[in-house]
Amino acid sequence: MQQNELVMELTQEQGGGRETQVQPPKPVWEQFFGVLLDASLRPTYRLENMKDKTVEQRKVVKHHHNLTLEIGDAVLPRPAIIRMRRVGPNSFAYWVYRPPSRDYSHCKWMLANLGQTTADRRWLIISRDT
Repeated sequence: MQQNELVMELTQEQGGGRETQVQPPKPVWEQFFGVLLDASLRPTYRLENMKDKTVEQRKVVKHHHNLTLEIGDAVLPRPAIIRMRRVGPNSFAYWVYRPPSRDYSHCKWMLANLGQTTADRRWLIISRDT
């Protein structure tokens, strides 16, 4: 099975009070999640927060020109980086890192040196066979 991971900066694209509404850029939706922006059917994902082991079921929703995914631990403060790992069909484990953690520093380095930038957000998809 191929194991994919996403490392992506979290921004405040939805503004105050709606920080958990994450809008990855189009290439992330297509390459990591396998979802086309104009698709009429949008999946529901099982999201497990690896910090506290809480599990959420979240449907991908259309929000104006982009797709949105509600992620519980994407709350303030910023800066923050999310790391997601595909663990099964429509199932992801995730971690949210903030400074001054070592994980945040490592992911920030990866984004600065290996990542791509789209819509003022840096992101990186890591694919490997297991």
